[in-house]
Amino acid sequence: MSGRTTSHLILTLLAILWGGMILFNLEYLGSFTVHLLLVSVRWLQVLFIVLSVYGGTLLLFGALAKPRRAGPGHRPYISVLLPAKDEERVIEGTLRALAAQRYAVDGARHFELIVINDGSTDGTSEILERLAGPLGLRVVRTAPGSEGKAAALNLGTAAASGEVLAVFDADTRIAPDLLAQMAAALEEAGAGVAGVQGRRLPYNATTNILTRMQDDEFAILQTALLRGRERARSFVSFAGNGLLVRREALDDAGGWNEEALTEDIDLSVRLYLRGWRIRYCDEALVWEEAVPSLAALIRQRRRWFEGSLRSLGEHLPAILLGRLPLRVRLDMLFYLGGALAATLALLTNYAYALASLSGVIVLFLRLPTVIMAAAALFFSSALLAAGVVGRGWNPAGLVAVLLRSMVFALPRLVIVPLAIAHYIQSALTGRMEWGKTTHVGDAAPEAAEAGYISRA
Repeated sequence: MSGRTTSHLILTLLAILWGGMILFNLEYLGSFTVHLLLVSVRWLQVLFIVLSVYGGTLLLFGALAKPRRAGPGHRPYISVLLPAKDEERVIEGTLRALAAQRYAVDGARHFELIVINDGSTDGTSEILERLAGPLGLRVVRTAPGSEGKAAALNLGTAAASGEVLAVFDADTRIAPDLLAQMAAALEEAGAGVAGVQGRRLPYNATTNILTRMQDDEFAILQTALLRGRERARSFVSFAGNGLLVRREALDDAGGWNEEALTEDIDLSVRLYLRGWRIRYCDEALVWEEAVPSLAALIRQRRRWFEGSLRSLGEHLPAILLGRLPLRVRLDMLFYLGGALAATLALLTNYAYALASLSGVIVLFLRLPTVIMAAAALFFSSALLAAGVVGRGWNPAGLVAVLLRSMVFALPRLVIVPLAIAHYIQSALTGRMEWGKTTHVGDAAPEAAEAGYISRA
């Protein structure tokens, strides 16, 4: 059975289960003249409590964790892979930052830089041709009809000679010692660790309120969650940009999955299922461009949600029945399905409420308000603790972070239904779209000049 078929079957069963829970918790008590609907939302509230307590606990773990800094050690030869499709606005700065890495053995550069030109139709090809000699680039080109980042990475991997592969996006900005930091973390972690993920941060946070919200997300929420996962030795996932992976581990997992919409998440799950771990490298700062418009954000997050949905469907049997440690199993389920479940629970609540507009009297059975308030307070307190660690003690600033986080969660009410609808359309047509994020690039030079790439 193919991965897509497995995913379709499992997700269909989960959808039936969710629908069954909705019907099971409904009871019609009306008569000929009075229509009364008794609705129990306790199961949704329990789900909310579980997700809030678990997420809050991870945030507190991350807030209390002290970043580990690896010392110098063995330096493996690294093949740096940079997939590029129509990236003329950002790629030159990225290539110069990568080529300037201070990663050498006996005075000689100990890495190769491979750019995979994925059918670019803008000025990317001309930029690569101009910089190939001065920066020491190798350029490979995907075949006509090739689709998706995973296909480009497989081509780059086949051309690479390093025992360790590094993957960056075309909008990346990094300090000259980043490869050395990540390689040291990988070697210190030991043979059972498949790879290392750096800390992603946006360099254009001050562009507008939307980029500021993404800065909150990465600098506070995602950083604390990853620190917590690292401390708990649970599920640390690759994030597509700023990662190192051992070739041995990549081969063991079967390479990059060209059917995966989010190849980074898919590879991470398969590595853990094969007994590998991934380490989070807090000190390795990887700067990237936050999307500056709401439409671009919705497209980006729709793909992320759909990718997680597909990974959940494809790998759920192995996650539940495999030999994963319980903490990894639970965290993997939370990572792949937590935001999806929370959003669906909220939308289901709204659907129950809409029933009253049809003239039906709706009575809700709920848990005591104090329990729900306690769960929300616990998560908010954990988020504040992470905010203090990330931003320092600034009451007004922390309140602003909480407010921005609440507003930033609202697009999920649109993104999740879009992701589900797009998945259903793809399942029916057999076609999958790899929608890449379009990089604007106008803030990158200014951010570098302002010292953003060195911000802690």
